[in-house]
Amino acid sequence: MTLSLKKMDRRSFLISTAAVGGGLALGLRLPLGPEVVRAADGSPEVNAWVVIRPDDTVVVRIARSEMGQGTLTGLAQLVAEELECDWSKVTTEYPTPGQSVARKRVWGDFSTGGSRGIRESHEYVRKGGAAAREMLIQAAANQWKVPASECSAANSVITHGPSGRNTTHGKVAEAAARLEPPKDVKLKDPRDWKIAGKPLKRLDTLDKLTGKQVYGFDLKLPGMLNAAIRECPVFGGKVKSFDAARVSGMKGVRKVVQVGDSAVAVVADTWWHAKKALDALPIVWDEGENAKVSSATIAEMLKAGLD
Repeated sequence: MTLSLKKMDRRSFLISTAAVGGGLALGLRLPLGPEVVRAADGSPEVNAWVVIRPDDTVVVRIARSEMGQGTLTGLAQLVAEELECDWSKVTTEYPTPGQSVARKRVWGDFSTGGSRGIRESHEYVRKGGAAAREMLIQAAANQWKVPASECSAANSVITHGPSGRNTTHGKVAEAAARLEPPKDVKLKDPRDWKIAGKPLKRLDTLDKLTGKQVYGFDLKLPGMLNAAIRECPVFGGKVKSFDAARVSGMKGVRKVVQVGDSAVAVVADTWWHAKKALDALPIVWDEGENAKVSSATIAEMLKAGLD
């Protein structure tokens, strides 16, 4: 049996060998055969925004931070709307900043500020969903040897109008991933939206309720220590004294340190041990002149400023 290998450049080699060593969450390009970008589970990436599994599960890539404002679900709705997929089968994942740089910032801006995550990216994420839809329709049309203009997509099903034949997104995703993305796509009229802008259940709620959601606070590194810090409760105040010996023997405590002039921290093996020790640490503050400030004195100062 003769095996033909295509020429591999330095970047392809680095990506492939990294995948063998530890796996890539996104953007693995297999060096054999037609070039298809795959997710970590091997499912084909139709484009940077959309991965579709054989069971029709749709993974929407989200490049903005979910901070309670609904950005994750809202952006997924915009992509799913244009993709014409079954919303009940939509899930999400976050590409990392490192993956973004490796792929020439294909997901655009990662910054998040209130509602700007949707306001500033809604057009290009919609185009990502629309492009994926057209590629899926084209893949089905190629399979049936009919014009793509005779086919339509709805609820993760692609149908050939004249014959009534149909298939699902998951069945043609592999073929769609091999196609050249369209340069121009037509976006849906918002008046025709069925998913975007609708009061659907948020995609992140269940993971937060069950503790599955991973936060920055959950980061764990080998040998990592944690600190709990307390600052003078009065602005401008300073640390007068603290009794480190009272807590140094508590479970997990490694060190008690002063931080600048105004704070004290306990360093321990876990954050909980650090917090419990800090709660028990006797600290005496020099609160300074601002200790005399109250709502009444502030009101008097403002009143004087009006005179």
